Amino acid sequence: MILEQNDKRHSKGLYYKLLMIFLMTLSLLGLVMLSSCEKKEPLWELPPPGDEVIAQAAMGETYDNTVFFKFKTSNKIERNVNVFHLAFQSSHQGFSVRVNGGKNVQVFNTHSINFDELLTASASTQWGYDSPDGNPDSTAVGNWLVSSETRQSKLEVYIIDLGTGATPKYRKFQLLQVSDTSYSIRHANLDNSDEKQTTFAKSAIATFTYFDFTTNTTVSYEPAPHEYDIVFTKYKHIFFQEEGILHYSVNGALLNPVHTMAAKTDSSNFALVNYSSTTSAVFTQAINTIGYDWKVYDLDNNKYSVIPKIYIVKDADETLWKLEFIDFYNDAGIKGFPKFRYQRL
Repeated sequence: MILEQNDKRHSKGLYYKLLMIFLMTLSLLGLVMLSSCEKKEPLWELPPPGDEVIAQAAMGETYDNTVFFKFKTSNKIERNVNVFHLAFQSSHQGFSVRVNGGKNVQVFNTHSINFDELLTASASTQWGYDSPDGNPDSTAVGNWLVSSETRQSKLEVYIIDLGTGATPKYRKFQLLQVSDTSYSIRHANLDNSDEKQTTFAKSAIATFTYFDFTTNTTVSYEPAPHEYDIVFTKYKHIFFQEEGILHYSVNGALLNPVHTMAAKTDSSNFALVNYSSTTSAVFTQAINTIGYDWKVYDLDNNKYSVIPKIYIVKDADETLWKLEFIDFYNDAGIKGFPKFRYQRL
């Protein structure tokens, strides 16, 4: 009797084990069937390249017109390069100051803090310029703060050559203060006449805030970073010669310093440069990666010739564009009108 009851319990336990195995098997089969019915994600495919576009930037024969250009929209925003002297970094923590090389503005640091001292300047003064690659650590003004944490000014007095067409040509200035939202500056003629002091707000839109000593005000110059990829303008380039360093005015294409990167290719054939060409490309944020030397001046013919060079530009959306210059003259034969073609890769 006892053996019979044990056999029944054993049979019942075995029954439940077999039932659990059966149910688990059904569940696994259901998952397999469900996964086999799910739609597989298609492999990502590179979109076809965009259409080739030809555009022209109207800098003008004296290159006074600055042209901001965006590849995606072909939009152009034009400004006159002569409307400002200094550009002040606009970000909350920013304090870097740059000179307008396109207007031939140059700066000399006296390293004196005596603003009332009578000063003199001439062409032989040891003028300073910004590095053409846009490096914030290599500017004519330099680091004018005692500490970037406290943002206390050294109060050093600078002489500024106001550049092309300026009368008077020289002034002196002192950078007094920077905050998250503003700068304060003091400036006067070298003989202390026409002294002015002003505080102006940092731009809430542009990368830099542009200041004009003549009017003692800021001016609208640079558009918002998302509105352009490259800018055609005049600027100073550094040439290293046996006689010494030469800062020379050139004109060309500079990158948006916030969002844009570029690379030079080894190819001179626009059609052969494709997306696979970018795998070996070395991209840099140096603003003069494209620069001025896609053209050369022919002394014999008294004319510029364009050199076949292909550049790859990466915009804020990381879209890649290939770029080639094809002319430097307009239909009337006037220089200062860079014509170029570009295409989305």
